[in-house]
Amino acid sequence: MQSNVPAYLTYPKQFTPYKWYKPLLVGLLTIVFCLLFSFGVTLIGTVIGARQGYDVLKMINGGYNTMDVYTIHGAIISLGSVAVFLPALLIGNRIVNSRSFSSYSSSRGGFDFGVFFKTLAGALVCIGIPLTVQTLLTEKATGNIRFTVIGIILCVILVPLQCFAEEYIFRGLIMQAFGSWIRIPVIPIILQTILFAAGHPYNLVGVISISVTGIALGICTVVTNGLEASCAAHTVNNLAAFLFAGFGFGAIRSQVDVFSMVMTVCCMGLYIGFLVFAKKKLGWFDKVKKDDAAQFNAKISRRAQPVPVPADK
Repeated sequence: MQSNVPAYLTYPKQFTPYKWYKPLLVGLLTIVFCLLFSFGVTLIGTVIGARQGYDVLKMINGGYNTMDVYTIHGAIISLGSVAVFLPALLIGNRIVNSRSFSSYSSSRGGFDFGVFFKTLAGALVCIGIPLTVQTLLTEKATGNIRFTVIGIILCVILVPLQCFAEEYIFRGLIMQAFGSWIRIPVIPIILQTILFAAGHPYNLVGVISISVTGIALGICTVVTNGLEASCAAHTVNNLAAFLFAGFGFGAIRSQVDVFSMVMTVCCMGLYIGFLVFAKKKLGWFDKVKKDDAAQFNAKISRRAQPVPVPADK
């Protein structure tokens, strides 16, 4: 089935205000707002934790080994400080105003929740079930439930937001920026993966594993011309890992073993195969909701037109 959906990587160039330096401006503004918002969220979590006698600095400095997504303050700091990347990008893009925010979601006319929920089902089968089997076979139940009641509610709410935020930054802003500069698709995928892996403090095996994930999520985005599939896979992976750890099955660690890395490779490979099948045989990613580039360009054109001056009577 032939698709006429514009290529996601080069989609920013469909907008008439696009200039090569504008992704850099958006990136710089996004970083500024990320720092401001993350500081504010972390400060709120720190105050809440301090009132409960919790050593927040120890949690922050310990990497994944001391990561806390199970309490109110822990979820706010660990997940909320990343989730704010999304509004930071929204504001940064609005200030530069060189493209619609929906163009980060896809080149099919914005974020398609129908596509998201279909790929979410695929991610549950390809990633969620294998991860569940792996955890039950390799991790012993300790009986140590880490979650507080409000903590688990916040975790379930904030994990998808955290995953979406990372996808919009790495597979959206960064990968599209490189894609608009470099014509060879594999290079933007690799470059965003390097930055993605740099933000995860794992051991060597863990860095390889997260790099595989970054490449796979980049491929998912290119195959589907949107972020829905990568958001689905990221959400399933993180939510499963945090929920198991919170209910006493293992823990989140900076040390990743070879078996877990191999499982990551297999699950991501299976998921990409599923997406390719859904694209070629089912046409899931061929529908264009709206031509947001044409709408944005038309709006810019109308604003640029001179206001007619009424003739003197």
